[in-house]
Amino acid sequence: MAAENANIRKTGLLERTAGTLLLVSAVALAVLVRSAWAHAELLAYGLGMDTAMVPPLLAGIAAAAAVCAVGGLRFWRKGAARRWTVWAAFPLCAPLITFACVLVWAVEVKYERGDVNLDRVSTYARDLPAWRVRAATLRAGILHGAGLDPLPARTPLNAVLHSRRVENGYSVENLYFESIPGVFVAGNLYRPVSAEGNAKRPVVLLPHGHFSAGRFDASVQHLGATLARMGAIAFSYDMVGRGESLQVTHDSPNALTLQLWNSMRVLDFLLVLPDADASRVGMTGASGGGTQTFLCTAVDDRVTVAAPVVMVSSWCYGGCECEIGLPIHRGAGYATNNAEIAALAAPRPLLVVSDGADWTRTVPRLELPYLRRVYGLFGREQDVENVHLAEEGHDYGPSKRQAVYRFFTKHLGLNAESMDESADTIEPRQALEAFDAAHPLPPSALHGWDAVMGQLLSLQQPR
Repeated sequence: MAAENANIRKTGLLERTAGTLLLVSAVALAVLVRSAWAHAELLAYGLGMDTAMVPPLLAGIAAAAAVCAVGGLRFWRKGAARRWTVWAAFPLCAPLITFACVLVWAVEVKYERGDVNLDRVSTYARDLPAWRVRAATLRAGILHGAGLDPLPARTPLNAVLHSRRVENGYSVENLYFESIPGVFVAGNLYRPVSAEGNAKRPVVLLPHGHFSAGRFDASVQHLGATLARMGAIAFSYDMVGRGESLQVTHDSPNALTLQLWNSMRVLDFLLVLPDADASRVGMTGASGGGTQTFLCTAVDDRVTVAAPVVMVSSWCYGGCECEIGLPIHRGAGYATNNAEIAALAAPRPLLVVSDGADWTRTVPRLELPYLRRVYGLFGREQDVENVHLAEEGHDYGPSKRQAVYRFFTKHLGLNAESMDESADTIEPRQALEAFDAAHPLPPSALHGWDAVMGQLLSLQQPR
């Protein structure tokens, strides 16, 4: 009899334990449903799905929570469950609880919530004096976090241009220069060929993102060629460790430092061209090129008009070392996000291009109202715009380029009649390469991050 009673107690304990686990699973799944429903965009982004697919998914999870709750209550009724169902509950509950906790963590913690982020930083945009103090803190913090405090000495660029071709209304030249001694930036210079005497022309920087073809991609070539036909001098250039700029690798936090410095040196190069108009300077890029655009615009006021594409977000900062590898988003006395960094362009004209398939899907609802608030402090709310392409994805496609052409026409004084890209010539990579048999990488080139960062640090000595 004693053995039988012990067996009954053991079975009852197992039932209650299994019931408790099922009830915990139900609660965890219910919390997940609540969290994911409140932040459906974050869940869709994290899982790589359309936001419209979130409700059916959450309905399924809610049904699973209900089944767990009913099962858990049933197990607490003595003798109401079969032994095999009790044992089956243990391996079932562990993955359910883990699944729920991981997704709640991803939604609530890993991807910082944009509404909370923007509520926090909005306190610094209550009036213009407060924003000016905040902006100065952020600019100093970005440069310090990026390892550019103090800025390196500006050494001779030693630019080499060659292989000029004349196309339909524009020319292309292959080009490289030294951003610091021994470190070469490769790119292509697009210029108008129409004769306008000694007229000054706007200039546009074209950094590219993490797309496989880099600056050789058709989208970048279209930007350079079309902007040139519209009357601008445009320069496309490699990311660090991509394209022809292979003296170092891309997978290093130092890529952020060097890319930001390279963009500032591109400005140095372009603005000494005899026909460059320093009062009309545009910059645009997509994805990682968008990050480079708003970072350079934030810390270098020579950029007068900016158009970051598919990148500005208050809750996602990119996934590459060249974007998040260094502490630019958090430093002494501040914590920020990419929407606030983009706002450092104010009151200079800013176009944010967003889409419905990545982290920029929230721009119309979250980031744009915040940006308008900051621009409103200057009385320039009309100078920040958003083109949201809800049915498009993460690229720099034709409709996104057309939006940028229109914006640059408005603020850089370009010729809107030349926006048709059908007149562009898309060239193979070999034709665009800055280094070739006749123009090899100079023997003074440094190789590896130790050598490159050592050189850069030597230029940052107090002067």
